[in-house]
Amino acid sequence: MESNCHDPVSYYKKIEAEMNNRIHSLTNCRTFTSAFGRAMEEHLKLLKIHRRLTTKWLNHLDLSNKDEIAALSVRIVDCEEKLDLFDETIYSINKKQQENLIQLKMVRVSYEEWLAVLEKELSDIQTSKLKMMEKELLELKQSFYTEFNMEEKNND
Repeated sequence: MESNCHDPVSYYKKIEAEMNNRIHSLTNCRTFTSAFGRAMEEHLKLLKIHRRLTTKWLNHLDLSNKDEIAALSVRIVDCEEKLDLFDETIYSINKKQQENLIQLKMVRVSYEEWLAVLEKELSDIQTSKLKMMEKELLELKQSFYTEFNMEEKNND
């Protein structure tokens, strides 16, 4: 193998290609594949035994297993989503309530202005009615006095 010091990238790619060829030549045969398959089956058998023992011990110690924890995690996520929805709903309700309070203040100010105008008009109407009644009373008095005076002259 000849090294090329001028271009390290091509040198390392050449080394990588040679190593890949050696790995493929060693692993690309029937004996390796069958040995690897037997080792994988043995590993899976041991994994099943280990899982059964772990499940038995967890049940014996009254602890949660992986499936129960996963189900609990799903429920926690669902609850968090519901809490987020509640939070958004509460936020929108508070925002709408603030808008309603502003409108209520505007209505209250408008109501107070209208009340002041109506009270002024009522007092003006009452004042004008009183003046009109006083005027009518004076006219009635004058007409009564004039009639009374005329009757006295006639009776004399």
